[in-house]
Amino acid sequence: MTRIFLITSGLAIALVLSCTHHNDQNANCGVFGMNCMVGADCCSGVCTNGMCGSDPTQCSMAGSSCSSNTDCCTVSCVDNHCSDTQCTGDGQSCGSDGECCSGKCDGTCTALNPSCKTDGNACATGGECCSKYCDANGHCGNGSFCIQDGDACAHDTDCCGGICNPGPGGLGTCTHPVVGATNCSAGVDGTVCSGCGDCCSRLCAPYHATGVMVCQPAEGCRIDGDLCRTDSDCCGAPGSGLPGDGNVHCIREQPTDPVGICRNPLGCNPQGDICHYKVYSTCGISSERNDCCACISGKDCCQLDLLGIPRCNGLSACVPTGGICSNSADCCNGEPCTADNNGVFHCGASCSPVTGPCTSDADCCPGGTCVFPPGSTMGTCGGNTMCSQEGQACSDTMPCCPGIACNVTGSNPVTPCPPGMETGCTCFNPIL
Repeated sequence: MTRIFLITSGLAIALVLSCTHHNDQNANCGVFGMNCMVGADCCSGVCTNGMCGSDPTQCSMAGSSCSSNTDCCTVSCVDNHCSDTQCTGDGQSCGSDGECCSGKCDGTCTALNPSCKTDGNACATGGECCSKYCDANGHCGNGSFCIQDGDACAHDTDCCGGICNPGPGGLGTCTHPVVGATNCSAGVDGTVCSGCGDCCSRLCAPYHATGVMVCQPAEGCRIDGDLCRTDSDCCGAPGSGLPGDGNVHCIREQPTDPVGICRNPLGCNPQGDICHYKVYSTCGISSERNDCCACISGKDCCQLDLLGIPRCNGLSACVPTGGICSNSADCCNGEPCTADNNGVFHCGASCSPVTGPCTSDADCCPGGTCVFPPGSTMGTCGGNTMCSQEGQACSDTMPCCPGIACNVTGSNPVTPCPPGMETGCTCFNPIL
């Protein structure tokens, strides 16, 4: 199975596209839930609040410690160590749970999902896989920065939808909360997509590591219909003081769910939320309602952000550094709008460096990656991918990652960045 592997220290992450395992692993590295001091103590490379976490973009080499099959590049964890043999596919003969891609052996490997093949199973095309991604070795893998609905998971934080439902063995399957009508159905951040209309954020673009088209997080507050963990994650959360303050709450399907959905059942669209825009280069047309708060005519407040996403802006003036914002388009300097420890968003003075706060890759300095639990706006910028990602500045000397174009910032229609132009350009794609 091909995955993308990260060398980490705490939450500082550097992407190494050519690697096939975590270079700093050892047979006794800490598995999920074990105590840690720094990321290097953990097989995943992630140490959060003194405990080892998980990272669905990473897998461990043979012989490394593991707590579940999805920890391992072979998707096989036997006797708490990653096997050097690829996991046994659904319906094939097996001798132990750990041998099976599904994590459950009843003489033959029990399928986790009868409608599609889960992680590690053999495939010929991506259409066979729950992830919609068949890797170069002919195995279902993960083409996004999180695991798709229906695919194998071990932890809630592995899933794009933020929920891992228990399965028959040591693994479960990913799902997402369903709480009623919203501006999108299942297109939460990280979900495989084919166009803007599939995504809550209305931004369907290549994941830099695989080229697979996935729903990208919109910068700043989370859009109506996308995942959240607290009210403060959502555009229009109570207490922001911005147009639409209090119109949106984070609603959970079940009280025990780790994540909910930003939902605005009544009232106008708040500051930073998706809105109707007649014609724009990234998607062609936005079909959202024309009802931004603080506007005589809702269409007057619908403006494109730096990624070309149409978002409500009912402010009479731009927000200076340190002021309260919903997304970077509110800020006078166009720099990131990130949350403080209380969940309040403020305009920054510059792009976020390694270990700095972020809500999406767009907040991080060129080459950085934003690491955050599904639904949260409290992320941390990791290390350097050696190319600029969606929403980051680009130039001849710092090109965009494969599959993403370098265009003049804010141009509509989209204008390619001229050769030799070192400022005023951003990585984003016109989406058909």
